[in-house]
Amino acid sequence: MVFDTLIIGKGLIGSATARHLSLFQKDIAIIGPDEPENADAAIVFASHYDSGRVQRLLGHNDAMTKLNLLSVKHYPWLEEESVIKFHSAEGCLYVNPLGLDNYLREAPLKSKQFGIRNTFYSTHQELTLAFPDFVFPATSQGMVEHSPAGHINPRLLIKAQLKVFQNNGGKVFRETVTGIQSKEGGAILTTNKGNAYRANRIVIAAGAFSNFFGLLNRRLGLTIKSETVLLAKVSKSEAGRLSSLPSLLYELDTPELEGIYSVQPVLYPDGNYYLKIGCNLPEDIYFENDLEEVQQWFRAGDSKSNEKKILGALQAIMPGLKIESYTSKRCILPRTKGHTNPYIGQVENRFYVTAGNGYSAMCSDRVG
Repeated sequence: MVFDTLIIGKGLIGSATARHLSLFQKDIAIIGPDEPENADAAIVFASHYDSGRVQRLLGHNDAMTKLNLLSVKHYPWLEEESVIKFHSAEGCLYVNPLGLDNYLREAPLKSKQFGIRNTFYSTHQELTLAFPDFVFPATSQGMVEHSPAGHINPRLLIKAQLKVFQNNGGKVFRETVTGIQSKEGGAILTTNKGNAYRANRIVIAAGAFSNFFGLLNRRLGLTIKSETVLLAKVSKSEAGRLSSLPSLLYELDTPELEGIYSVQPVLYPDGNYYLKIGCNLPEDIYFENDLEEVQQWFRAGDSKSNEKKILGALQAIMPGLKIESYTSKRCILPRTKGHTNPYIGQVENRFYVTAGNGYSAMCSDRVG
């Protein structure tokens, strides 16, 4: 089979890339495995196996802010076209427990520049009055971005992108690319199922796995870090009580953990409601582009040892939360070296778009 373009990677950025290309290309396909039912049998993994991701608007630089805004502006069209709802606009709260930081200091001017609606809280009392379910230190200051900030369901966002892609005639192959051989005018891809596909152009959107299987002739400068997420199970009534709770970015920085993020309780595929919380930990692993180590982390990594620490942070922030049980899930974060923007470029006849530095969910549509 020969295609004009073949996208490797069926995640957030890959599915968005495929959908955009399908608007003006006919012979186009995307290839990548579905979410694995058996981790021991899987070859590659992803962090989009999730139902709640923060959607903020004001990024850490102007480029990321533009990508966030352009993405969220496009959500209503994508939801209508796919008949899949993946976006919820309850707002996003940013808090620094030590008070005014550079992000908050620059936010008023940047918000005005980009037309972002928000409210600032210069005292702990103002934060407590506005968000009684959260508890922050007395020195805290913060800002809430109003709609369309909130959260997205990455599983459903990918599903929406792929549905429109297929409606436009795109082909989906649920396999893993394990090799690429360059040919004049294109390349031949081989997969774990023994199939071969030929394409004139290749787009590599394989996230943390972009440097593996010889997908690129020259490896990208990526740092790959483990990430542990805690899912706190709550009742349906507790989830309903917190349905207006904004997503949270909490700039806590202690020897135990750093950079907390959370999403209100949402419905997961197992039929239960979970509040998601994650952060950076000193126990996080840096894999140095070692495929076997990455695979082992997803299959049997020790995320359980981090649960009590993250749970303690959640209970300190939300002491009134009625938790029925909790579990952890293992994720991975690819970071670009030297800057915090994604890689988008070309090496010979291979294009690449990858490494959202932990921000890709909220801007994946426009990155694609």
